[in-house]
Amino acid sequence: MAKEPTWRQVYAPKIAEIIKQNEGKPLKELKKILSEANPGQYGHMKKVWANEYMIQLGLSRKNKVAKDVKNQTKLFT
Repeated sequence: MAKEPTWRQVYAPKIAEIIKQNEGKPLKELKKILSEANPGQYGHMKKVWANEYMIQLGLSRKNKVAKDVKNQTKLFT
């Protein structure tokens, strides 16, 4: 039995395509386009969409924290 994809797995390629189609536009305009393209009807789906496009744009706090953690090992050597 095949496992169903998560909402993030479904949305990620769509978001990547929208970002690629609107390359070179200002960040504010790109965020507006992505927000308007949100297909989710419910809170969780909207949240996943918004979180995924923020990660792909490099604006997610989680993304920045993860990069900083990799450099923490240098402090203890």
